[in-house]
Amino acid sequence: MRIPRTDARRKLLGALLCTFSVAACGPAQEGEPAGSGSTEQPVVYGNDDRMDVYAHPDATLRQYAMQASAVMVDPYEIDDSDPNNVVFDSPTLGEYVNLCAGQRFIDDPSPGYCSGTLIDDDLLLTAGHCVETAADCRDFKWAFNFYRPDANSVQTMTTQDIFSCKEIVVRRDNTSSGRTLDYAIIRLDRSAAPRFTPAPIRPGNAAMAVGANVAVIGSGSGIPLKIDSGGSVRNGRASTLDYFVATTDTFGGNSGSAVYDMSSHTIAGILVRGTTDYVYQGSCRVVNQCAETGCSGEDITYIRPAIEAFCATNTSVRLCNTTPPPPTSFDFTASNTQNATVNTTRHTVELTAGQSITVGTCGLTGASATGDTWLRVNGPSGIEVASNDDGCATGRGSNVTFTAGAAGNYEIIAGCYGNTSCSGTVAWTIGTATPPANSGTFNYSSVNSDSARQNTTNENVTLTAGQSLSFGTCNVTGASGTGDSFIRLYNAAGTQVKFNDDGAGCGSLSHATYTVPAGAGGTYQIRAGCYGNTSCSGTVGWTVQ
Repeated sequence: MRIPRTDARRKLLGALLCTFSVAACGPAQEGEPAGSGSTEQPVVYGNDDRMDVYAHPDATLRQYAMQASAVMVDPYEIDDSDPNNVVFDSPTLGEYVNLCAGQRFIDDPSPGYCSGTLIDDDLLLTAGHCVETAADCRDFKWAFNFYRPDANSVQTMTTQDIFSCKEIVVRRDNTSSGRTLDYAIIRLDRSAAPRFTPAPIRPGNAAMAVGANVAVIGSGSGIPLKIDSGGSVRNGRASTLDYFVATTDTFGGNSGSAVYDMSSHTIAGILVRGTTDYVYQGSCRVVNQCAETGCSGEDITYIRPAIEAFCATNTSVRLCNTTPPPPTSFDFTASNTQNATVNTTRHTVELTAGQSITVGTCGLTGASATGDTWLRVNGPSGIEVASNDDGCATGRGSNVTFTAGAAGNYEIIAGCYGNTSCSGTVAWTIGTATPPANSGTFNYSSVNSDSARQNTTNENVTLTAGQSLSFGTCNVTGASGTGDSFIRLYNAAGTQVKFNDDGAGCGSLSHATYTVPAGAGGTYQIRAGCYGNTSCSGTVGWTVQ
């Protein structure tokens, strides 16, 4: 059973008629459903330029109609008993408005209340007076593919073409500080892409020039989408940039329609108000026709205020040229990874030279581990720069910190110890990039170090590909020692790359040099101890060139 729009739904849209009243009732929004018993808003200027989608000669506008344009409908009028052939249980335009014989589009179905346009994957642009409250968002649906592909049929719709409103993201419908604005951006219940494609936004904030050609795509009087590309701008209102006035052939139901700047085929504004649609001719109605220079024109809210309001609190590459914050964690489940070398889950993180990153399945907010995890990190060249098995004081979770030796994409690799099974959440934190030091010293005192294999004193040094490290207890500024020292150098993956016992000209003290190969880099570690299990002490110096 269908609830008549003149009863149950008049409350939402019928009250819109005199919102911007001047004197008696003045210009009103275009959201009043056709035939509701009140005076409808807009009109035809000069020739009636409305055309069905299939018949319009502009291929770009046809694509916008088919790919980005939607109509607001009452769910009570949607018959989706066949999910692959959704139809509307609504009267024809002639029945609904009581049109006189011979009027254009008299046999078109008329379920629509307002129009909207897809401007991002899940964002729809419309008029603020079309969705005033959360209840309006909840109680109406938005239908795409509501157009005629030929003269005798309406495009077949499926349930995939019907969307709900999830939330009103930004909205305004008032006059403040001398600006009259009427817009809304709503979030759909799911992404409309790739089935549908957003229409582009007019760049910049310049006023529309008087005489500029504009086009409108929408569901005037609630009927299948029509394209009118014969409008022109009468007043750009450059001093306020709130709305402009144009001669578009639009009707109740066109509220929320995108109005396109034809010089760029981009959305310049949102149709919101206009002049009376239909007038009586005897006992029936006909389209109200004004001279091209007559009547008051149609008011079109500039799109830029809506976009600025959205971008002030949201991110969007398409609308704001901003991206959401990058992720700082990912979930994984693995088995038989052979210490995180096969069957792993991977994620890429971009780092600059000198940035430190801590990665873990333990020891970080949001990190978790079930089973025995193993983490590895590969540098921009694909060479491993860090790894860890058990990195926290308790449990079998992993945690490792390293400093990027070079800018680029680093790959975090999550797996399990041996061929066991494990799962969890890998989290990471990235520190601020600081220029790595190019020299330093550290003191050591050691005994029973097994030639610097245990009981060592360690120092981390950040190196990049091509850099040379000179380190030791002699031959480096600040270096000194007593006893028989032994030094070793390990790369970011924990693999030894250099060692020395007695350096040239150093007696029993140590010195070595190492050049980082191409594709390598990161946090290297100098370890200082004594030959065999003897005792020694001193200062290790190091320099990077």
